[in-house]
Amino acid sequence: MRKLLIALIATLAATPAIASPITSGDYDGLLIGVDRQGTLTGYFESSTGGGQFSCIFFMRGKVADPATRVDTWFPEDRDAKNVISGTMQLLSENAKPTIRAGLKEDPPGCWNVQHFAPEPATFALNEKGSWQAIRVVSAKKAYFHDDPSGTHARKAYVVQGNALRVFDTRSGWVQAEYVSPEGKRTKGWVLEKDLYLSEKPVDK
Repeated sequence: MRKLLIALIATLAATPAIASPITSGDYDGLLIGVDRQGTLTGYFESSTGGGQFSCIFFMRGKVADPATRVDTWFPEDRDAKNVISGTMQLLSENAKPTIRAGLKEDPPGCWNVQHFAPEPATFALNEKGSWQAIRVVSAKKAYFHDDPSGTHARKAYVVQGNALRVFDTRSGWVQAEYVSPEGKRTKGWVLEKDLYLSEKPVDK
């Protein structure tokens, strides 16, 4: 009986279990933001070969149970034909929230960096977040301001392709935080026009 109980406990510990709905966080480099309406936005960027190969895409969906359907695209690409759909699910593996993300096909460049098809990839939670969305910088430089009035620009800025964690949106401005690869955090207000659109590309 004791051996049977130990075996059962080991089996349960190794079996992924459904956790709570997906929430904002940094899941091992997969940035996710979920607002109060359940709209999910996210960004993944990874490279290999000294930057020779890159896997980059933005995502958007609506949190659902048991799996969230998402659409993904390269932030700059507004061609609806290049959108790749998939699903995301939050599981608990080894008592740690983990996202399982699967796409119908690998986005361009990802096959050499990180596969999302045919088998899903998994990403464990590194940092739980209070942000409401993820946005990506489109301008060559987007400067941080102390407030959304535009009168107190700072020297700090982000560049095209940087992912921002968004806490608030107000009259053409977003309150956002950027975390550098070295872990340095910069927070303030940036112009929303300096960011890529977060809506799914559609046929014109």
